[in-house]
Amino acid sequence: MKITYKDDDSGLVWPLPIEKKIDVFYQQILGWQLHIADLIANGGEPLEGGARLEPIQHSGFAVLQICLSYFETIGKYQAPASGNRKRDNEYFKAGAQAVFPSIQSAPATVREKLLDVLWKDARCGLYHNSRTRRGVGLSQLPTGDAMAYDPGTQILSICPERLPRALKDHLERYRADLLDLVNTNARRCFERQFDKDFGVK
Repeated sequence: MKITYKDDDSGLVWPLPIEKKIDVFYQQILGWQLHIADLIANGGEPLEGGARLEPIQHSGFAVLQICLSYFETIGKYQAPASGNRKRDNEYFKAGAQAVFPSIQSAPATVREKLLDVLWKDARCGLYHNSRTRRGVGLSQLPTGDAMAYDPGTQILSICPERLPRALKDHLERYRADLLDLVNTNARRCFERQFDKDFGVK
């Protein structure tokens, strides 16, 4: 059975060292999620070679459907252990701020509203209704950003061509942080969640 786009479980010897766990996590997210979203939105080269793919027209909401779960994943993998389990929306919001640290610099009321719209109207709209809710739309932002929130109109604009690449950039940085032995707490949090997800005792 495939465990990443390039590994199957028969080639793995458990328990895995943390470096291999990091690699499995990275290859799963990149190869089965973020690079796929990037190919759909922008076209390009498949990870294992082959003919160049053209972008798929009118795929913006499908790209968001693929990408938005990344925030919750990152929120869970970066969360320190505690006796209180967070709700999914709390993991999601923590992950969004980890991926886009500029959100943290917004005034508290704007930040909370932005995160609520991203969770309820983008993520939950797509997950539960197969479409975003009012106030969330696709846009080619003139700033070059992956997304922008206007507190006056309460509209969240997301660029489906830029979002996968922003998430891929974050994934690269997160992997580098995890491979750095200095980051003991981040490695501990990651490994705890990885083992939980894989049923490792």
